[in-house]
Amino acid sequence: MNLKINKYIPLGILLIILGGSLYFLSGVDQFIRPFTQPILMGSSKGKDILFFVLFGITLILSCIGDNSLLYKYAKGMNIPEKLKDKDFYLELSFVLLAFTLIAGIISEFILRNNLGIGWNTILVAMNPTYTSTSILHSHLYKSIFGVILGIFLSHIPAGIHTGSSLSPYTPSIINLLFILIPITYIVMILSLQRRKVLSRIILSFTITLAMIGIIDGGMFGTPAIGGLYGILILMFNGTILDEISDFLTKKEEEKKDIKSILKEEWKVIKSVFLLRIKNNQKAIKKYFKIALPHIALILIIILRFSISFYGAAPDCYELTVYNGHDIDLENNYTVIDTIKNGNKTIIYLSNEYNEMELLNGLAIQLNGKCDWYSLSWNIYSYLN
Repeated sequence: MNLKINKYIPLGILLIILGGSLYFLSGVDQFIRPFTQPILMGSSKGKDILFFVLFGITLILSCIGDNSLLYKYAKGMNIPEKLKDKDFYLELSFVLLAFTLIAGIISEFILRNNLGIGWNTILVAMNPTYTSTSILHSHLYKSIFGVILGIFLSHIPAGIHTGSSLSPYTPSIINLLFILIPITYIVMILSLQRRKVLSRIILSFTITLAMIGIIDGGMFGTPAIGGLYGILILMFNGTILDEISDFLTKKEEEKKDIKSILKEEWKVIKSVFLLRIKNNQKAIKKYFKIALPHIALILIIILRFSISFYGAAPDCYELTVYNGHDIDLENNYTVIDTIKNGNKTIIYLSNEYNEMELLNGLAIQLNGKCDWYSLSWNIYSYLN
């Protein structure tokens, strides 16, 4: 089993070094960005560093169970068999991940209720730096992570956004829920032990995405969706991945037997989809199980876009500015109406602008002129 440690630890160390180089060397992240941006949903220097360092650490920690002495010691302990099963921890990690993500979305609703703004809005905290959060892309957990990071790091390089500006507004329940993040990670590490090569690498990658997704993006962010999807793949398709791992690691003469097994399985799959098996319920259930992660992925994506379109305000943007002063947007934007309501100024803007461009433009216009602002989202603006 010691050979397995030699396979993964050097790769893990290499990934950590790569992440460290992004922290200390400016400009390196520009070469990495094209590869990380699609999976991290709008990559930044901070997310790139976190991705490589966490991926490396996760790969290294996956080797704990490969140590023969530790494995025998754990196996001999008087622990219920279920608690020794890595698949039990895999299922538990999915439950914890899903719960943490859903709780984050609920916290977004609580936050908006406390501030008296609509659920279908993007909240932007301005002090000390611009930080946004919404139901579709949540940064509430990130705000707590940023505060903790600020305690340990005296200097945070430019390009790393900690999200600490949101911390004064986050519901107190987020502080309690944040404890679930390290607990979820520990359970995920337990689910990773003594996996075969393909399952181990895919699950390490999945765990990394899941942790980043909790902190940056939330339930409907690409990393979190990738994390949920990856765990489901291992839960329902783990046997197939193990068979492929066996095929990749076997000698040439042993591969022939595995090839024939895979060919037979492919024939059955084609038969099911071509409706040649009408009464074979066992086969249908088996391949429905294989398809289940993909069905779940499609449903999550449909839910995300359904919320995006249902909550969109296509007629005009509603901008709410809190504790605003010296606000003058008429020179830069088409203002339809302005309403004063206590400490809030509600401004209705034309729908002619792209949502992201408007959001970023307002951050510049309102810098130093308010505590926070919220903007109704409009997915239709991306279709023009």
